[in-house]
Amino acid sequence: MNFGISTMLLEDYQLQSKLTLLKEAGVEYLEVKPKEGHFNYYDPKYLDEMSKEFKRNGIKVVSMHMPTHGADISLIEEYDRVWSVREVEKTALALLRLGGEILVVHPGSEIEDEKTRKARREKSKQSLEEILKFCEHWGIKIALENTLPGKTGDSIPEILEIVKKFNSKNLGICLDTGHCNMTSSLYNHSGVVECLPEIKDYLCHLHIHDNFGKSDDHSLPFEGNIDWKGFVK
Repeated sequence: MNFGISTMLLEDYQLQSKLTLLKEAGVEYLEVKPKEGHFNYYDPKYLDEMSKEFKRNGIKVVSMHMPTHGADISLIEEYDRVWSVREVEKTALALLRLGGEILVVHPGSEIEDEKTRKARREKSKQSLEEILKFCEHWGIKIALENTLPGKTGDSIPEILEIVKKFNSKNLGICLDTGHCNMTSSLYNHSGVVECLPEIKDYLCHLHIHDNFGKSDDHSLPFEGNIDWKGFVK
C-alpha cells in the first residue's frame, strides 16, 4: 500500500511552485486535484511539463480527483450531465498522461430533497456507464467515493448499489473515512469500521482523515472520534 497526500491541501497555489516543498517533506505519492490556478488538466503542454517536474522531484502521481467546481455527473439536465462526463474524461486523459492509475469520482453533488435522490442516482449510473467504458479503454480504474451528507452517494449502501451494477474490474470504491463518519453520525449508517466487511471486495483507494462526525474537518487520524485501532485490525 502506498501512502501519499492530496494536493487539495495546496489548492490555492500553483502546484508546480510547491513540488520542492513536497519533496523536502518526503512526499513520494500524490493525488492531484484539478483546479484552475492549481493544476490545469486540460492543457497537454502543461501536463507534459508537469510530468517532467514530478519525475525531477521523485514524486509519482498515483491518482487524480475529478473536477469538483461545476462538474456533477448526476445532473438531470442532459446538457449539463454530458458536459460533466466530458470533463471527467478529460481528467482521465490528464491522469494517463502523468502515468497515474486511479481516477476518483463523486457520484454527484447536493440533492434538493430525498424525492430527487433516486432520479439523481439513476443519472449518475448513466454517466458512470459512459465514463467506465472510456476508462476501460485506457486502462484506468475508477474509485467511486462516498460523499458528504446530503449528496448523491452519501451512504455506503448507495455506493455499493452503484458499483455492483457494473461488476467491472475497472470500478471500485474510494472510502472517505471522514465522510463516512459524518453520515454514520447523522443518518445512523454503518461507521468507518463497520462498513469495511461490506466493501472489502471493492475497496481500491482510501481518503483518510478524521472528524467528530459533525463537520468535514479533515483532521489527522486520532484527532477526531474515528476508531483507528479498529480500522487497521
